[in-house]
Amino acid sequence: MNQKSAQFASPSAANALPVSPIRKVETFVMSTQTEEDDFPIILDSIADNEGESSSSLNKSTEMQLSMEEEEKEERKSKVDHEPALLTEEEVNAALSSPSFSNFFNSASKKVERLLGAPLLSDLLVDDSIYYTDKESKRDASTSTNKKDNSLISAQASFVFPKWTANRDVTSLDWSPHHRGEIMLASYHMPSSAKSTSGSTALSAVAPNGTSAASLMPRSKTEMTGADGLTILWNLAMPSRPEHIFTCGSPVLSAKFHPTEGSLVVGACYSGQVVVWDVRSGRLPVQRSAWNLLGGNEGAGGHVHPIVGLEALDSGFVTAASDGTVNFWSLANLMEPAETIVVPGANISSLTVAPESQTLLVGDESGSIHAIFPSSSSGGRSSKRTIVKLNSSDQGESDAFGHYGNVTSIATKPALKTDSSVSLSKGFARGAHGLVLSCGVDWTTKLWAPAYADKPLLNLLSHSYDYMSDVQWSPVHPSVFATASSNGTLGLWNLATSLDEPITGLQGLLLDRGDNNPSQPSHGVNRIKWSRDGRRIAAACSDTVHVLGMTSELWKPKGNEGAKVMNSLRSRGLIDDDE
Repeated sequence: MNQKSAQFASPSAANALPVSPIRKVETFVMSTQTEEDDFPIILDSIADNEGESSSSLNKSTEMQLSMEEEEKEERKSKVDHEPALLTEEEVNAALSSPSFSNFFNSASKKVERLLGAPLLSDLLVDDSIYYTDKESKRDASTSTNKKDNSLISAQASFVFPKWTANRDVTSLDWSPHHRGEIMLASYHMPSSAKSTSGSTALSAVAPNGTSAASLMPRSKTEMTGADGLTILWNLAMPSRPEHIFTCGSPVLSAKFHPTEGSLVVGACYSGQVVVWDVRSGRLPVQRSAWNLLGGNEGAGGHVHPIVGLEALDSGFVTAASDGTVNFWSLANLMEPAETIVVPGANISSLTVAPESQTLLVGDESGSIHAIFPSSSSGGRSSKRTIVKLNSSDQGESDAFGHYGNVTSIATKPALKTDSSVSLSKGFARGAHGLVLSCGVDWTTKLWAPAYADKPLLNLLSHSYDYMSDVQWSPVHPSVFATASSNGTLGLWNLATSLDEPITGLQGLLLDRGDNNPSQPSHGVNRIKWSRDGRRIAAACSDTVHVLGMTSELWKPKGNEGAKVMNSLRSRGLIDDDE
C-alpha cells in the first residue's frame, strides 16, 4: 500500500525537499593518563598523618612546659644562692692575663680618644681666628680651660702620678710621623731614689714581656724602681699615657726615630744609648755597648752622662759631660761611627745647625764651641775642626758668653722651602742663622755666628732666676720662647721689640701653687714647639703643659726676618762686610 501510494503521487510531491536527518549527540570525558602509583589515594594513610601531627603537637607542648618549669627552678636556685665573689688572687690573675690586658688597653684607648676629641680640636685648631667681633671672641676664649692670656688659645696638662710621681721631665719631643698629636717626654729617676745601682736597676732591666701600651706594672716596685722612664702622650688622652717605656738608668734625653715611626731613641745617665719599640715590650730592644776601657776614642760608647741627643741627616749625635761627642749611624746604634773630644770642655748642652750640620755645644764654664763637619777633597777627608766662639781678647763683658752653666742652645729648624741659603763661617747668613743660648746667669743671649764670634745681645729676662731652656719657633722667623726656673714661660718677637718679651716682664705662670695661685709650685724644666708652631709643650716637674697658640705666634705678617736683621744693623750689631 505504501508502494502504490508512492507510485501514484503527484509530481509536485515528488519535487518536495528531503527530510533532514536526526541529530546525534555524543558526550565524552577528557582526562590525562597517569600511572596509578603517582597519586595514590589511600584514606588510611591520611588518617594516620592526622594522628601523627596531633601527637607531635602534644609532645612539643609538653617539652615547652617542662623547659619553663626547669627555668623557674633555676631562677629560684639563683635567688636562693648569691653569686660568689672572686678572691684577690683570682682578680689579679684575670687582670694580669695577656688576653684581658690587651683587650682592655685597646678598647679603653679607643673610648678615651673619642672622649678627648674636643680637647684635641682645641689644641689643634685656633678658633679665635674665625671670630670678627670682640664680644664673640671673648666668649670663645672662655670656652677652653685655664686660658689666662690673649696669646694662648687652649691649655691642657698631661700627668700620670702613678708612674711619674717625684720625677722631673728631662726632655720633650714631637713625633714627625703624626699630625702633631703624639709627643714624647723622658723622666729622671724618682727624687726618693738614692742610687742607680743595686736591685732597683737590676729589676728594671730584667727580661719581661709587658706591653708598652699597658698601664699595669709588672711588679709593685716597677713604677718607683725603674730609674729611667719615657712616656708617649696622645693629646686626646691627658689622663693616661699612650705607651710607657722603662730603663735601668735615668733618661736624660729622648727623640723619635727620624725614619722609623715605631722606634724611640734615648740617652741615659749611664752613658748608654737605648732604643725602644712600641711594638715590643716596655724595655729597650737595643742598647749601645759599654765602654769598659774607660777611654774616649775607639773604645765604645760614653762613660759619662749623656747631656745632649740630636738627629742628623745620617744618624744621631750625642754629647757627654766629659766633653766626648759620638756620631751614630741609623743602621748601627751599638757602637759609634765616630768619636771626637772637645778639649777642656765639660759639655752641658748640644744643638745642630741644620743647613750645614755644624754642631754647637755649651759647657759648664759658660763657653760655646762650634764643631764643623769634615770636608773631603781629592779623595781625602779632613778631621772635624773645633772653634770656640767667644774667644775674644776684648775686655768687654758682652764679648764673652755666659757666666756659668749653659743650659740650652737653640738654632732655627731647616727651611721647608727650596730657597738656597748662603753660608759664612759654617753658618747661614741672615735671620735663619741666628742662634740663642741661655744659662744659670739669668741671661738669654742672641748670636749670629756667620757675622761674629761673640753674642750680639743680652736679652732682658722675665725673671731673676736661672733660665732652663730656650727654643725658636719652627715657623715664625722672629718668635722664640724661654723657660725659667721660677715657673714662668716667656714669649718673644724680635720683630716687635729687641728688649722686652710680648708676654711682659712677668711671663706666663704655668704651674700654680695650691695654697697661693699667684706663686709657682715648680720651675719650668724644658719646652718644645710642635712642628707646625701652633703648640708648645712646657714641663714643670712631672707635669707636661701643652699650650695652644693664637695666630699671632705662628702666622708671620710680612717679612719679620728682614725686620730683625734691619734692627740689628741699625744698632751697629751686624756688619755685612764681616
